[in-house]
Amino acid sequence: MKTRKGFTLLELMIVVVILGVLALIAVPALLNAVKQSRESAVMGNVSAASSTVSSRLAIGAAIDTAGGGADDVVTLLNASSENPFTGAAAFVAGACGAGEVGILDNADGSYAISGCDGDGVELTTKTIFAPEEAAAINL
Repeated sequence: MKTRKGFTLLELMIVVVILGVLALIAVPALLNAVKQSRESAVMGNVSAASSTVSSRLAIGAAIDTAGGGADDVVTLLNASSENPFTGAAAFVAGACGAGEVGILDNADGSYAISGCDGDGVELTTKTIFAPEEAAAINL
């Protein structure tokens, strides 16, 4: 009696087809997870920027010693973060671009902090008011 060693061609082809179907399901989900994690990093950067601006406003520290906007805060934040999409600077003074967090000094003394995805589409915006302005708005 002959003993069988190994797999038949049909069995191997079935395994390859099953692996192909699993790959078709898994690859798009993994690619989407990478984009979502990068967008989450941008959202975290928006929170870090809003926290920094709020803290500096609460203690009366200057946001920019030159008086030209949010440059000091941008420099401070860029020392510890990078753009999750490009690896460049994560924070900019002004409007955000691809993967960036923009800190915009509004004319009324408030700060608009916005984060953009990898295509430059705005994900979220937070507006930070100085403490006395926030108290006047809540009245």
